[in-house]
Parts: sequence; C-alpha cells; structure tokens
Amino acid sequence: MTANNNNPPVSQQGKRAYDRTSYILVVDDDNTLLKFFKIHLNKFFSKVIVVKSAKEAIDTLREKEIDLVISDIRMPRMDGLQLLKRVRKHDPAIPMLMISGALLSDDQKLSAEEDADGYLRKPFSVDDLHSFIEKGMQLRDKYKKLSEYLDDKKSFRDVLSGKTKIEKAVSDAGQKGEATELLAEIKQAS
Repeated sequence: MTANNNNPPVSQQGKRAYDRTSYILVVDDDNTLLKFFKIHLNKFFSKVIVVKSAKEAIDTLREKEIDLVISDIRMPRMDGLQLLKRVRKHDPAIPMLMISGALLSDDQKLSAEEDADGYLRKPFSVDDLHSFIEKGMQLRDKYKKLSEYLDDKKSFRDVLSGKTKIEKAVSDAGQKGEATELLAEIKQAS
C-alpha cells in the first residue's frame, strides 16, 4: 500500500502496516466484539467506526467514504447478507467481509462465501483477523483502480463475476489491457 506522507501507515506487531487514512466500518450486534474491534483496530487505523445495526451502517455509508466493511451475518431486523446487497448498491467497489459465530443455513453460508469478499468464522484469532483485513484492503485498492477503468460503475460486480466481459465494460482501448491484468490479479487474490 502506498502511504500518504502527511499520515504514514502505522506499523504494529512487526510486519503489519496499513494506510491509517482508511475508513473501516464494523457492524455487529455484540457490544463486546464491537469494543474489541474498536480498541484493537484503532492501533492500526485512525478511522474505525463501529455500529450495532445494519441501519446504522447504511447511514454511515451515506455520510463517509468507507474503504472496508466487516459485518456479522446474524443480526436482528436486517442481517449482514441483506446489508451486503445494500452496500453493493451504494458502492459495488467496497469490499465486504462477513463474520459469524452462529450456525448458518446452507444458503447463508454459500452466500457469505460466494457473494462477500471474505468470510471468517467466530471465534477467530488476531492473526486470522489481520489476514482477513489485509485481504480486504488489498482488494479495495484493486477495486478502486478497476472501477476507474469502467464506463459504467454499476457493472463492477458483473465484471468481477464474469457476467460482463471487461472488453465491453472498458471503452478506452489504451486501458483495456491494464483493466484485464488488474481483473486477473483480483481473481487470483480471491
């Protein structure tokens, strides 16, 4: 990741370095877990927002430019999978990482694994969490770049899934090769 000279990445516990300017949104109805995320992630990011519901998450998305969303799947009223759909409509290039400690139905598990950008089962280790976040932040960098190449930003997820060919989504002939390479990198990282 490239660093902003005014606010360089912070490095804690050896090799971990993140862009401190990134906004991380964590959504979970468990206050203890939210407190853990807030305290722990504030060591690495200056902008960690924790909320207790999908509705609060949607409100936050309208107010801030979020770089990464980590959401519990099982929550009252609107669950994490419903939130995933809302996040995709708001900005399809925001990586959405799902977590759950609950026993999921086969459909929920399949959706979390296929539709989200990552899935982590609770309880998880701090190392697993950081691997999870590093993957999400790397995807965000690549997603932002790929999104810049696309003529229609709404086609972003269709391009990722292969429903829309990159050649049709990028009209600038000079950018098609770069966009194709970037898409290959994204697929390899997923």
